Amino acid sequence: MSVSAYVARPHPYHTALPSSSSGVMDPPTFAIPSSSFNSFPANPDPGDAHLHATLQRIDQLANEDVEMHAPLAESSTFLVLDTNILIHHFDVITQFVEDAERQSLPLVVIIPGAVIYELDGQKNRDGLAWFARRASAWLLKKVKERKMVKGQANEETCRPSGNWKIRVPGEDFGTERMNDALILDCCVYFRRWRRTFLCSSDKNLCIETENATAGIPTLSPTRNWSSREIAFVIFGEYGIDLSRFAAYRISYKDPTSNVAALSPAVEYDDDMMAVDDDASMTHVLLPSHALDLLHIQVIDHFTRLLVELVGRVGGPEIHQAARAGDGTSASRYAPQWQRQGRHYLEWTAADVLEYLDHEKKIPATSPRVAVFLSMPYSNRGARRGQDWSRRDWEVALAGLGRIGDMWEEPSIGESLRVLERHVEGIFATKMRPTGI
Repeated sequence: MSVSAYVARPHPYHTALPSSSSGVMDPPTFAIPSSSFNSFPANPDPGDAHLHATLQRIDQLANEDVEMHAPLAESSTFLVLDTNILIHHFDVITQFVEDAERQSLPLVVIIPGAVIYELDGQKNRDGLAWFARRASAWLLKKVKERKMVKGQANEETCRPSGNWKIRVPGEDFGTERMNDALILDCCVYFRRWRRTFLCSSDKNLCIETENATAGIPTLSPTRNWSSREIAFVIFGEYGIDLSRFAAYRISYKDPTSNVAALSPAVEYDDDMMAVDDDASMTHVLLPSHALDLLHIQVIDHFTRLLVELVGRVGGPEIHQAARAGDGTSASRYAPQWQRQGRHYLEWTAADVLEYLDHEKKIPATSPRVAVFLSMPYSNRGARRGQDWSRRDWEVALAGLGRIGDMWEEPSIGESLRVLERHVEGIFATKMRPTGI
């Protein structure tokens, strides 16, 4: 989808940005047919077929000339993301997008095509594959929604060819230097139409971007980076209520990166203890162990995959909950997912598994997969990651794998395979008793 698909409209939170006299131009009125562009590269590893297909689908969606639900306002801002943000700071950026969407802010998060290619290259890297899959599943969901996240279309480039995928003699696609050049090109292109920020932890790329002809501002992660801090940089001058953005929340990071050292028991300082006013988090205790942090990611990621599965295999009945409103029209003997009156995209893992079990009996496990994939203390039996024994983890994840096999859903098995090293790594580390 090109910038031409947006329709400008004013937004109450912002004053208008400068006109084209200061370098911001009106969106173009033309679009180049996407059918003339190169296809996504082939995948040589059948064991990673689903991840590759997911990224290929994101690339395809980026080149479909379909309007997003949120039109581009005169005061809109583009936020271009680098790969390292999606890999190492995924939870912060997804929280920021959630906070911005909740407030209907005029923001468009841009995923450069080179970043999609780089994510594909992370699928077999020790330590990073789990995070690449989390990012890919989230990106597919958000790009499908067409609200605030979009991929870079082939023609959204300043390159003379008019297609960022077309190489010129001497270029070596896939190298770090070339990918940085493509990300910079993406930033410069979108800066033509609206103010644009690059979000990256690559200092060299940030310096190069800020020194580019367009003088594009950048933002990089700090020690206790948060949604609120991103909002301050992007929207602070417009008087946005920063308290509506989440404060710092610790999350499980890649233990091989130097972003944050992993320790089995998490120590908190004053900044880490900052608690957001989000009522949905009041029933969840602060995690005190790496298993707690990883468990939260497991719940989030596999719930997303299970929801995608229901969308693929579910019948017309899964849409009845949305039409039922508050669910009061459903019989009290109806399944929980039906009584709640929510669209399946809003289901929890327990809702999804109840539906799937009704369609095809799921083998019983102890603990039940539905309970293991529930947020701590959200329902009977749900607990923190560290409160499940190693055997509990093994049984629940094995049960989840059988569900994926039953429904021929490869994304579950692929994700479980790369998750295993993280679970084993934490349990192999000496633990000390913790409690809150």
